Amino acid sequence: MHRSDNKLALTSSETASLLAVHPSTVKRWCNDGDLQSRVTPGGHRRIPINAAIGFAQDRGIRTILSPFDPYEPHVWTALRAVEDNGSFDSMHSLGLQWARWGEFERLEQLFLALGRSDSLPFCQFADLGLRGLMKRVGEEWHGGRMRIGDEHMISQAVTGALLTLRREWLDTRPTDGRGDRPVAVVGTSEGNHHALGALCVRILLEQLGWNVFYPGPDVPIKDFGVIQMSYEASLVCISLPPAGTMGHVSRTLDVLGENYNHARPYSIVFGSPSGLSPDRVSDEGPFESVAFFEECETLRQALEQGLGSEGD
Repeated sequence: MHRSDNKLALTSSETASLLAVHPSTVKRWCNDGDLQSRVTPGGHRRIPINAAIGFAQDRGIRTILSPFDPYEPHVWTALRAVEDNGSFDSMHSLGLQWARWGEFERLEQLFLALGRSDSLPFCQFADLGLRGLMKRVGEEWHGGRMRIGDEHMISQAVTGALLTLRREWLDTRPTDGRGDRPVAVVGTSEGNHHALGALCVRILLEQLGWNVFYPGPDVPIKDFGVIQMSYEASLVCISLPPAGTMGHVSRTLDVLGENYNHARPYSIVFGSPSGLSPDRVSDEGPFESVAFFEECETLRQALEQGLGSEGD
């Protein structure tokens, strides 16, 4: 990885976005000679990214790139690839490179910067950004190119970014009407300590206005039922382990079905590993519905179509 890129240049609008000012302000700085720029043969102004970064540092302006010195051009390129082309390849490659170097704090900051993008819907952030990264991590581990400890530290870095973003999003959410919100329980099944997927579902539901009770990872099956009854949840979301089978599903349904209260009906959602076939569920039991999802986006669509509203 090269540590600088003097050829990368920004438009006036991109520079304005980076420095959090109006484009006319950028043009004035350039005209006054305060900010280095050049004009293309077509008459368009271009500002070298290193000039914009140096200008921000001299003026004490903190930007989205400030945590990444001296790799600001690489982060900018990765973020622009996501925004312009929907490609996360550069983002994942950059994060994995930092993980190999043991720079997990940079990795956390990278996904904070990604999650703060106003143009990136949360489901794309979760499905393509986070899930895509962890898929790459899994490939590295299976190929013998990454230790399990490094995989855990990557998960912790991404979790840290998610928790920070969640708090920022909650701070902007209206606090009134809490008692009128639908209620959900979200966690991972017994033996499943991989909580990233469940955490993403928690945040998605909260962003859609749900009141979420989150016991976290490795939750005994019966406890899901107890929490559901305690708070009259209309939706229970359970993240299965990466090696989850239909046996896990059947056992979960059997245990929860034993104490199901028809006066407090609810639906069950399983966050399922790739390739798990829900068609093999022969008896859904007493539940309002049983559904399987691999991605936040398909879950979001189902929620907007009424999933979990049957018990309201």
